[in-house]
Amino acid sequence: MPAFGPGLASQPAARGGHGSLDTERMDINEAHPSFAAMLRTQDKALISEIRRLLQERPFTLNPGVSKEAVDAIHFEYDWESFAPVAIPLNTRSGYCGRGLPLALPLPLIPPDVDAALTEAMDNEDDDFCDELREKMTQTYLAWFQAAWRDARAANQDMRGFLSVHDTLWRTDLDTGEEFREDAGRVKFF
Repeated sequence: MPAFGPGLASQPAARGGHGSLDTERMDINEAHPSFAAMLRTQDKALISEIRRLLQERPFTLNPGVSKEAVDAIHFEYDWESFAPVAIPLNTRSGYCGRGLPLALPLPLIPPDVDAALTEAMDNEDDDFCDELREKMTQTYLAWFQAAWRDARAANQDMRGFLSVHDTLWRTDLDTGEEFREDAGRVKFF
């Protein structure tokens, strides 16, 4: 009899487990709704945080920059965690202060979804990672834009933009239009 106990040698390995006895990895049709549900639990917190930023503009600004000069907020989020940071912006002169992490309960990605992504990366399952990340990004953008619309009345003069960290592409939170930061519409740098 094998040293690892009776019956274990005849049990099939879990999908994607390469002989592992771990539980079966979530599929995209489970992982994506789980992520969307986690975001929905954060709706009120995100709306409240955006409203606070619009009203108070609590940023650490560059020397010589007043709160009144801040006419936009660029929300930038981390690709892996989706954790957002708000960066004060003057649309004519560019960034005008330090980024401020949004006070949201983390993580935004449920642990089981994060584990499925990690397992897929470890197993070099790029199709799963790419497809799930694409769906998660679309859901995150829609969630963030809806929260922006709900909080927008706090300061109608302020503009908002959203992007993943270190990318050239921005999304206008009022229109949903995607554009390159170097398109000349708004000065970021």
